[in-house]
Amino acid sequence: MAYYFRKKYIDELLNLKDKHFIKVLTGIRRCGKSTVLVQFMNVLKNDYKINEKQIIYMDFNDSRLVKKYNWETLLNYLESIADKTNTNYLFLDEIQDIKGFENTIITLFEHKTLKFDIYVTGSNSKMLSSELATLFTGRHRDVHIMPLTLKEFNEITNNPFFNKDFYKYAEIGGLGIIIPHIDNPGEAKETLKNVLQDVIQKDVRKRHHNTSNLLIDKTIKYALSNIGVSISPYKTCKKVNKQDDEKMTRASFSNYLQWACDAMILYRVDYFNHKTNTILTTSGKYYAGDIGLLNSVVGYSDNTLGYKLENIVLLQLISLGWEVYTLKLYQKNKNSKEVDFVIKKDEVIKYIQVTHTLTNENKKREIDNLLSIKDGYEKIIILINDETGYSTDGVRRIDLMRWLMDEIVI
Repeated sequence: MAYYFRKKYIDELLNLKDKHFIKVLTGIRRCGKSTVLVQFMNVLKNDYKINEKQIIYMDFNDSRLVKKYNWETLLNYLESIADKTNTNYLFLDEIQDIKGFENTIITLFEHKTLKFDIYVTGSNSKMLSSELATLFTGRHRDVHIMPLTLKEFNEITNNPFFNKDFYKYAEIGGLGIIIPHIDNPGEAKETLKNVLQDVIQKDVRKRHHNTSNLLIDKTIKYALSNIGVSISPYKTCKKVNKQDDEKMTRASFSNYLQWACDAMILYRVDYFNHKTNTILTTSGKYYAGDIGLLNSVVGYSDNTLGYKLENIVLLQLISLGWEVYTLKLYQKNKNSKEVDFVIKKDEVIKYIQVTHTLTNENKKREIDNLLSIKDGYEKIIILINDETGYSTDGVRRIDLMRWLMDEIVI
């Protein structure tokens, strides 16, 4: 990962450079946030000729720094080493482990005599996005770092046959830490198992001081084993509590799911009401934050790929900047129909179904679900190995691999 230049995120940071916002980089642990910071610092030094004295970098993955500083002593230290006449480019990596870190950041951001261009990263979206949004209203910008896309994965392998890379990518995912093991799926899987436990320990258990480790693990494993399925806390707890001696309440189960989403182990996709153009937050579906982490829990084989395609598509849509929802169509005296994704960007809305292939058995269901939506927004079906274009029924067909390689635009 250290040798792969993530141009998309570097360009995004360059567009924010010297603008008076706090730049907040979030992403699941081991997705490459630190690498993006280091690459950006190198660009500042090499391309923009920023003096090294103006660049301050602290990595709070180092537990010694976390023990050494609180927010006040950290503030005093940064003030003491700052350049007194020029802009200081301040990079605080995994800052969320410093209690009260937001006080340090806001003080430097509003400093009367020193000038700081501030970049912070963290592996907990709630700590570094939701809470900062309240504290720094209008004064921060989010840069969400995603795992590698298939195109980035393919650029690393330099394999001219990207379809072969697709199946490798669908097995080990796109976290930066697996890049050294990209040709050894066995080692990649063991690494991913360790990463998942590390994320759960540092960004879920430690964050919430919760002693019910077993139930947290079971909740996350349950969600990962049921991706793309609407999860009911009531039904799930009833089922789990029959099997285990340690009981779990619905409130606890919902909290554990939310904590996993905050740590970006999971993404929650809420339901969309297409008639009122509103979001329904009472229920939702859950997907893995990385396809490799998913496989480290549920295993991988070509036979299981079909239902995981939704997860791969979701991660790509988020990477492309779409808001993503799901849709249930209720019909009087009929079974409800579902559309996998509703995507929104500005005023644009599109409906998407995802399937491995269209067969005589599933074609009518997949197409009919889309056509049952009586509005003028574009309807798309994404599948493997299909010629791109509009079918006679008006549903656009998109080849998954070519879309993941940016050869096709939704």
